[in-house]
Amino acid sequence: MGLLKETAHSYYSGNDLGSYQFISLDHIINNFMIAYVGEGKIIPKVKRTDVAFHAQRAIQELSYDTFKSNKSQEIEVPPSLTMMLPQDYVNYVKLVWSDSAGIEHIIYPTSKTSNPKAIKQNTDGSYVFNNDTTLAEQTSPNTTSETHETQAFTTSGTISINDSDGNIVADISTVLSLGMELHGTDASGNDIPPGTYITAFHTTQLEVAEVNQDIPVGTYDVIYTKGASSNSWESYKSGTPSENQDDYQDDTYWPNQGGRIGLDPVHAQGNGSFYIDELQGKIHFSSNINGKTVILKYISDGLGTDGEMIVHKFAEEAMYKSIAYAILSTTITGQGLAPSFQQQKSVAIRTAKLRLSNLKIEELTQIMRGKSKFIKH
Repeated sequence: MGLLKETAHSYYSGNDLGSYQFISLDHIINNFMIAYVGEGKIIPKVKRTDVAFHAQRAIQELSYDTFKSNKSQEIEVPPSLTMMLPQDYVNYVKLVWSDSAGIEHIIYPTSKTSNPKAIKQNTDGSYVFNNDTTLAEQTSPNTTSETHETQAFTTSGTISINDSDGNIVADISTVLSLGMELHGTDASGNDIPPGTYITAFHTTQLEVAEVNQDIPVGTYDVIYTKGASSNSWESYKSGTPSENQDDYQDDTYWPNQGGRIGLDPVHAQGNGSFYIDELQGKIHFSSNINGKTVILKYISDGLGTDGEMIVHKFAEEAMYKSIAYAILSTTITGQGLAPSFQQQKSVAIRTAKLRLSNLKIEELTQIMRGKSKFIKH
């Protein structure tokens, strides 16, 4: 009995292309209940809910180091030099920026900076406390937030501000700065959408600034802040990246008294750098990434949505062995078989990794051609 249930016309005119290489989690559970559970079988009796739990755990574990990573997001880096982590993010595979030809350039992580919690202090250095006796955080290093009466225009994503006399400020860039966040409400109770910030100032209409998203038309009492950030982060994003510091004499990056001795390999590139603030859920970039198209490739746990709960057919056997071992190892009657299935699980996962690595002899041959050539130093 064939597995294809749809006609060629419905497949090629639909949006579910390439789906035959996957099997759904429901089918995995059904097949496991048929093949492994029942009288005279390896597992005499088990609840379907238990199988479903262990199947989801198997998908999670296999998603981390066996399944192919096919999750990615592309953004244009804003002046704030930050990118929000995806909703289903677990870990990154790599970060790259794409040039005008579509070629990807790897962005490397840096471990020499961070964005710590910035404590608000009095002039004598003592800490400032909130009304609930918790430590107060500074909204912006060395500056305070600013409040301005603000107009949102019908033109998509544009604003202007008033001075203390109610007149429109002629040059808005002299009062506000790029990356400032907007927080406020108008007389009708409309809130400015969270995460709204200034992206650009007009060169011809000096009284107008652009923001990253539409705001309902109206007049708002707006508080402008740079966000809760630390001096370390402000200095990092405003400084010249270390990988771009050159003595302009012999293209030596980070020279050590004119010599190449002591060069840290992490700085021997000019693609920029980043670090991830896990607490705030943001990726911070160096200043030379501003305005570039950045692509985040990452892994999830495969359980974000029902549509993601699929398994490549190359790893189907690894799923069955993982579920069987998990059930046997957590039941009293299955302790005798657990060691055997632990070994079978390892073998099945190793086989799945080899299959999913997708090695092709012709491609390997092409890559290895010329590797025996003598390279002059």
